[in-house]
Amino acid sequence: YSLRADFKKDFDSTIKAVGKMGYTTIEAAGYKDGKFYGKTPEEFKKAVEDAGLKVLSSHTRKSLSPEEIKSGDFSKSLEWWKVAIDAHKRAGMTYVIDPYEKFTTIDDLKAYAKYFNEIGKLAKAAGLKFGYHNHAHEFKDINKQVIFDYLINNTDPELVFFEMDVYWVV
Repeated sequence: YSLRADFKKDFDSTIKAVGKMGYTTIEAAGYKDGKFYGKTPEEFKKAVEDAGLKVLSSHTRKSLSPEEIKSGDFSKSLEWWKVAIDAHKRAGMTYVIDPYEKFTTIDDLKAYAKYFNEIGKLAKAAGLKFGYHNHAHEFKDINKQVIFDYLINNTDPELVFFEMDVYWVV
């Protein structure tokens, strides 16, 4: 995410520079339409490995529609996740992380906890792990429920992990 503007200008030179700096692993944040920064999963993996790096994870998301939240039927979004998880696996990643969702009602929280568990099942079946990345807003409450606490208490730790962003926690 920190290098997104540089990657848009020149992915290949930027990834090589990251490797030369001494980094050994990266976390992507440029997945769209089956590609990472415009490259197929295989092209992306090769470019990263050629730079002496390993890609561990990626931030990507597919938010629920209001209809999905209301109905509890996540099938359309889960079809998107099946494709995304496959691409992440082909790119050599271990973790797929949802980097941001907006929670405004208790119904949002309930739906997303269930949704995260379902994504986690898909990831686990593919040999990957699914997680959620926090920001500051998850430490606010909705109906006397701290959002972060609700998510932890209502997701299966075998299916969903939390990538703690210490800056936002503080």
